[in-house]
Amino acid sequence: MKTHELKILPEHFFPVLDGLKLAELRKADRDYQVGDTLILLEWNGEYTGDACTRLITHVADVGAYLPGYVLLSIKEPENVS
Repeated sequence: MKTHELKILPEHFFPVLDGLKLAELRKADRDYQVGDTLILLEWNGEYTGDACTRLITHVADVGAYLPGYVLLSIKEPENVS
């Protein structure tokens, strides 16, 4: 299992934080796998200091529609309050 630290814009960060956004469309430039952890770091041109952790539950290859991208299904890890 790997941990991936990724930038995320505020308009996407807050819906993830609130549990409304359960997927991330990302470049397939890393070897994302089910069970990997995402640390999403809020970025508005610079890091804000806010972050959230999500677990990858599914990796969908959307390369037929968007070459070079994957759709990551995510959830809050069980051990995070």
